[in-house]
Order: sequence, then C-alpha cells, then structure tokens
Amino acid sequence: MAGPGAQMVLPLAMGDHASFDNYWAGHNSEVVAAIRGAIQKGEPRMIYLYGPKGSGKSHLLFAAMRFAEEEILANSYVSLSNPMVGSEMLSSLDVQHLVCVDDAGYWSGNADMERALFTLFEQVKQGGGQLIVAAGQPPTACGFKLADLISRLGSGLVYPVLELNDEQRYEAIKLRVQCRGLSISDDTIKYLLSRAARDSHELFLILDEIDRASLIEKRRVTIPFLQGVLAQRQARHKAES
Repeated sequence: MAGPGAQMVLPLAMGDHASFDNYWAGHNSEVVAAIRGAIQKGEPRMIYLYGPKGSGKSHLLFAAMRFAEEEILANSYVSLSNPMVGSEMLSSLDVQHLVCVDDAGYWSGNADMERALFTLFEQVKQGGGQLIVAAGQPPTACGFKLADLISRLGSGLVYPVLELNDEQRYEAIKLRVQCRGLSISDDTIKYLLSRAARDSHELFLILDEIDRASLIEKRRVTIPFLQGVLAQRQARHKAES
C-alpha cells in the first residue's frame, strides 16, 4: 500500500482495504476534499482530525496514504496507541513526505512523549512534508500539557469527523459490500445493522469475517449464514474475556 520509503505500524487488513473509494463520507465530505486537495497541492502542511472511536478517523488516514501513493508520494503511519511505538520511532519517519499519526491523545500528559510529537511537527515543517494527525478530541481538549504542541496541532486545518447516522451506516455497508464484490441482499445488510454495534470500525471488522467465511465455506451471505458468523464471533469473544 505504501509508496517508496514508507514506514508503517498498522493493522494491515484494514490498511490494505481503506481508500476514499470505499469511504462513505456522509457529513464528512468536506474533510475528504480537504485531505485530497492538501496532498495534491502540498498545502496546508498540517491537518488535525478528531472524533469518537469508530467514526472513521483511521480509515481517513489510511485512505490519505493510498491517495498519496497514487500521487507517487512516499508516506508513513504510526499509531500512538500501539505500545511498540515510542519517541525513537517518530524520529525515524520520513519528514519530507506525508506522515500520518493516529491516536495522538494517547501521549497526552507524558512530557517526553509530547515533546517528541512537538519535535516531529517541527521536523515535518522544516523537511517540507505534511502531517495528518487524528485524535479523539480537539487539540485544546486532548489533555496535552505542552502549550507549544497544542498551538502547533491547531495551526493548520482542524476538522471534526462526524459519526454516521443509521441511514449513512447502511449506505456505508452497501458501498463496502459492492467494493468487495460480495452478493448480499438489502434485508441481510439490515439484519447485520440491527445486530451489530454502532461502532463503524467494529461493523467493518464483522464484514471482514463475513467475507472470509463466505470464501472459505463457498456459501452465499444469507441471514442464516450471517447468524452463524455472529454466533461464532460472540463465542470467541466470550472465550477470550
């Protein structure tokens, strides 16, 4: 997925699938247009996205990377919620191109980590690259203590990423189904929506499982088939808890 020199620590299944083509924007069409335009023009250097879990922020970061690749631009991604990611990893990123930082709020309150994030911003700025950051809250409400970091994160475009409503979630699932080439009836999609969590990320993970199971079992995705997949998923989660 990544272009030349790309560096990533990401859930590859989601990263490989995510693009603007399979993202149902809903009320977030301005966000998508801003990211695409920024990558094409190289300006602005800083975009900050915030919204609740499951609102699609990570999808937008992965889609931005895929779009950058199509524009023949190197890109890198780190999630600060990943325990494997430390300040030393930030210092190794390619700051001359697109850098995507997910779950930025996980480092709030840690002076060393905040300083590393601030340093990354400065390096990207000096290197002529672009930085897209995603977090749960706006820069001023994330719990960051370093005033300079708060200022830098809010210095570019700042967008809320809005959750999809029920109608938009239905359209988003239909789009994903079409992009995967799956044959699922509208009634089966509605059944899935009635049984699954409202979290869009969780919903798409379930769709991944449905896709894999249908390929393995060579069966059409019907409501009875879907019931079996959901039952297995529930049993697995219960065993893991």
